[in-house]
Amino acid sequence: QREPSWPTTAPATSQAGAGPRGDSGGPLHCSVNGKYAVHGVTSFVSSLGCNVSRKPTVFTRVSAYISWMNKVIASN
Repeated sequence: QREPSWPTTAPATSQAGAGPRGDSGGPLHCSVNGKYAVHGVTSFVSSLGCNVSRKPTVFTRVSAYISWMNKVIASN
C-alpha cells in the first residue's frame, strides 16, 4: 500500500521516538548556517503516547504557508 502524499507536511522521527500528546502547535526548529529557524509546526503525534518507536511526529511545513503568514502580519 502506498503512503499518502501530504505536500504541506513533514514527518519527523528522532532516536527518542515520537513526541508526546500535547505537543501540537510546538515548533520544529533546525539550525541553518548557525542560526535556528522554525521549519514546522507540530500537527499531530502518535495516539500511543510518548517515545513510541517508528511513529513519526507530523509537522506542517512553515514554507507551505509563509506567503499567507506574511500577508496576515502585514495587514495587521
